[in-house]
Amino acid sequence: MNMIVLMTAAGAPLAMLGLSTPDLPQRNCIFMIHPQVTSAVFESKEGRIVFPDRPTEYPCSYARKKGRADIAFTNQNGWRFEVRIGRGDEGSWRASLADDAISGRAFSPFGDRK
Repeated sequence: MNMIVLMTAAGAPLAMLGLSTPDLPQRNCIFMIHPQVTSAVFESKEGRIVFPDRPTEYPCSYARKKGRADIAFTNQNGWRFEVRIGRGDEGSWRASLADDAISGRAFSPFGDRK
């Protein structure tokens, strides 16, 4: 799995999360703006959390467990991201900071290629 599309809870395209290869427990990931993102979504709370400043590469954990992939990392503003992709290449994402949290849908458009 090298790319995951993140959407808002309402299903609006937000970002693409690119993951480095090869598949190791420790990988690097970076957010890219989804080509169909609207200015309203980009400027929303989700957009400000996913794209807080300049593009930054984050060290992230990557684990495959029983038909799913779990990715986790913390961005430069301290938001902890957790992405889970299950069977069918669909899943969810969540970002949290203290008592605040946001979440949405996620999918891997190219599947879990080994």
